[in-house]
Amino acid sequence: MNKINPSLKLGIDVSISSNCIFDKINPHSNRGQFNFGDYCSVHEGCRFYFSDADFIMGDYGTIHNNTFLTGYKTCEFGHNCWIGQNSIINSTDELKVGNNCGIGAYSKIWTHAAWGELLLGSRIAVGIPDFECKSGAVTIGDDFWGIGQITISPGVKIGNKVIALTNSLITKDIPDNTIVGGIPAKPIPVGGDFQAYKDLTETEKYKMMKEFAKLFSEIHKIKFSFDDNLRTIELGEQEIKIHCNSNYKRENNESITFYDVIRRTYTKKHNILEKKFMKFILSYKARFTPE
Repeated sequence: MNKINPSLKLGIDVSISSNCIFDKINPHSNRGQFNFGDYCSVHEGCRFYFSDADFIMGDYGTIHNNTFLTGYKTCEFGHNCWIGQNSIINSTDELKVGNNCGIGAYSKIWTHAAWGELLLGSRIAVGIPDFECKSGAVTIGDDFWGIGQITISPGVKIGNKVIALTNSLITKDIPDNTIVGGIPAKPIPVGGDFQAYKDLTETEKYKMMKEFAKLFSEIHKIKFSFDDNLRTIELGEQEIKIHCNSNYKRENNESITFYDVIRRTYTKKHNILEKKFMKFILSYKARFTPE
């Protein structure tokens, strides 16, 4: 049985499993909401406790079982985010996570540090909501991947396209497109290169996307066609069109879901094939956010 606060707001086709709790830390507070975008899933035993602040998750978010989320400030996740089982997500101070981010199982994100007695002169006081001290707010850019059992300390800013290896303890800011690991986490080269991602040409992206689309069409037994000159791909009966060309001029058709591989966006139509394709593609192949 779930315990659900009236401030829970769900998008289209959101799935919430059993034994989940959505409640306020302060039962007398009427401020703050739990907001989920379309096609999210919350697995068994997850617990959400927030007061005077919003919890926000974009479309196609997944939170796996027994994850604990709590805070007094806004906790916001973008589209296509994934949180592994038994994780702890804290927003005593503000927490903002970008699009397409993965937080591996048994991970922890902290935005405060408070236990040392203030009257005794404790020098460690971060992100405490009712005491003037150093901010513990955490910001994580788009396309972050914390592989598993990572810990993010209060006050950290993480750039876009960062990969944190298993058991990373992140205590300092991390710039864009960096691989880090260790305790404390430091940049680590893979094959002599510290960058997490390499640049792909439009042609390379098109060839890869064509293979993904072909596989999807074979699984679902639907029509698959393409134009190598325009770098466009079509799925189904005028249902999905994918273009991998920055100069492509998209036609105006309200019934087709268009995917722009270069901009990583799509036109959300809520049709059945679109939803199946999104769930097929999102795991690790490609990610798109709604226009």
